[in-house]
Amino acid sequence: MQDLIPYDLVTTKLNDWYRAIKAENVDLAIEIKQQVKRELDSMEENQDALLYFSLLEFRHSLLESHLNAKNPHDLDKTYLTLKKVERQENLTGMLEYYYYFFMGMYEFRRKELTTAISAYRKAEMMISEINDEIEQAEFYFKVSYVYYYMKQTYFSLNYANRALNIYERYDDYLVQALRCRFVIGGNLIDESKFRQALHMFLEIVDIAEKNKLAHIKGMAHINAAICYEELKQYNDVCEHLDLALNYLETHHNSFVTKALFNQTHVYLKRGMFLEAKYYYIKGLKYVDEFNDEEYKLKFMILTGLYYEDDHSLILEAFDSLLKKNMYADVENLALEVAEYFSSNENFKLANDYFRMSIDVRKKLERRSLLMKKILVTSIMLISLVAFSQIVEHNVDKAENVYQVADRVAA
Repeated sequence: MQDLIPYDLVTTKLNDWYRAIKAENVDLAIEIKQQVKRELDSMEENQDALLYFSLLEFRHSLLESHLNAKNPHDLDKTYLTLKKVERQENLTGMLEYYYYFFMGMYEFRRKELTTAISAYRKAEMMISEINDEIEQAEFYFKVSYVYYYMKQTYFSLNYANRALNIYERYDDYLVQALRCRFVIGGNLIDESKFRQALHMFLEIVDIAEKNKLAHIKGMAHINAAICYEELKQYNDVCEHLDLALNYLETHHNSFVTKALFNQTHVYLKRGMFLEAKYYYIKGLKYVDEFNDEEYKLKFMILTGLYYEDDHSLILEAFDSLLKKNMYADVENLALEVAEYFSSNENFKLANDYFRMSIDVRKKLERRSLLMKKILVTSIMLISLVAFSQIVEHNVDKAENVYQVADRVAA
């Protein structure tokens, strides 16, 4: 009879698999995954190890979906399997943390922002189970990114800086630290601090150049272009977008749709319709190729506005963006559409879109106020739990709860 493999040895290999996933080392992750699958058949029985495998398999699928720009709905089958596991098993501790953390990533991948934050909040309540500072930094970064998309600047900057402070203490996490700087720079743009943001992105370009980080360099060029657009330095905008596209197209990177939309957009706003058409056609091709729902909708607005004079396309696109809770994008695009109709003396439609932009701005402000109220309430509730543990003489548990409160308040 073949000896069974101790489950702790398999768990060690599962940890190696997770590190490869976080490093986006796809080849190594696939290799370790295959090793683990073979060893599971000969492993001594341990339900936690099997659950950990299921969670990492889902996380691996999320990575492949992101890197290969697959439609997030391709993950639905894996998602349903994991939900079934969650209903049947009593997940606790580290496994429960990973479950909600990965679910948050999945919901963000689908642009279900509110659901993503809800899952992340549950994960954060259990992050004390994770004695790994780098894992905590990754969690903070992911949360900061969702809040950035939701235009919750205060929360996004809070989590991004917490992640950055950890990553900068380690020499091997330069890429992760630069990604935190991207989020911080994006928030500076939202605060209309365009020159400060531009300085940050140009600095990232230089760092990426010195360290041969082509992907980071390409993304920094896109963000620098956004800053230049806000500063109305349009020649610089086009120059940086072309530099970004040189990398993104060559490496078949999914962010090419964002760069092509921005380039099309800039040329249209400048009245350079011939130049815009070149990037518009390429953009539509890549949107279909990458199944990019977000930029399909944004290109649809340009189509209805500039190319087909079809208001129904514009309405359909805005309706879908609103359903995805992409309020900040709606606010900015609705304002531009309003100005377009106003310049063409279609004051009825101009008024409708001005109103849409204002309504969404109010919704964002209400959401920001609600988030702050929730934060205060959460801290109060956590403190009450800690106090109850002290009363029951569970000092160690109380200390853990207070640590959670400190992280929430930070």
